[in-house]
Amino acid sequence: MEFYYQQNAHSLLEIPWNLSGELTPEEAIAISQSVKEFQAGENSEGKHLYQDAQKYSERTGDQDYILAIKMFIAEEQRHARDLARFPTLNKISLVKTTFTDVVFRKLRHLFGGLEISIAILITAEIIAKVYYAALREATKSKILIGLCDQILRDEVKHVQFQSEQLFKLRSNRNRLGLIWTMGLQRFLFFGTVFVVWLFHREVFLRGNFSFQRYWQACWQEFNETF
Repeated sequence: MEFYYQQNAHSLLEIPWNLSGELTPEEAIAISQSVKEFQAGENSEGKHLYQDAQKYSERTGDQDYILAIKMFIAEEQRHARDLARFPTLNKISLVKTTFTDVVFRKLRHLFGGLEISIAILITAEIIAKVYYAALREATKSKILIGLCDQILRDEVKHVQFQSEQLFKLRSNRNRLGLIWTMGLQRFLFFGTVFVVWLFHREVFLRGNFSFQRYWQACWQEFNETF
């Protein structure tokens, strides 16, 4: 997987940053709070994920995984930088954290361990695939369209990477254990789907995602992932 991250870093899409602030006042009002909140979520330094991955690598001897995690975190931080650059061009202030980000962080810290970290992370990333598809259509900004295209392309591999690691971590469980685990995964996803809609529904609606379409798209992504 580390080869993919190396290759991807040298084949990024060209984003027309020179166009500067393109949003109309109406578009800015409609999406600014939502974009700020997603940017804050992307802006995790990955410290706890890296620490959990490091413990796993030391325990299993899987050094390739720790290298891949480093590159994954770097790619997420690129998303955060680009998502910060876009609001700045449109004179939109940023936020450091959000309610949903705080909840996710507390869950990771409360339960701990690599599996929990990835289970929470992949929940956010699956829904992010639907969010960025909606955000892409929510304005006529060429910068934002290009940025969403890049993030969506990256997220395909991110979700694949995390789901493959979850499969490894859960591979030794018996059938009952797997049923219980997936039940908890579905419960977490179910709640998160509702919360994201409540906080970001204006972006989804502007991107032609009714609640029904949003709901179906999220669960389709979930089922394809697992």
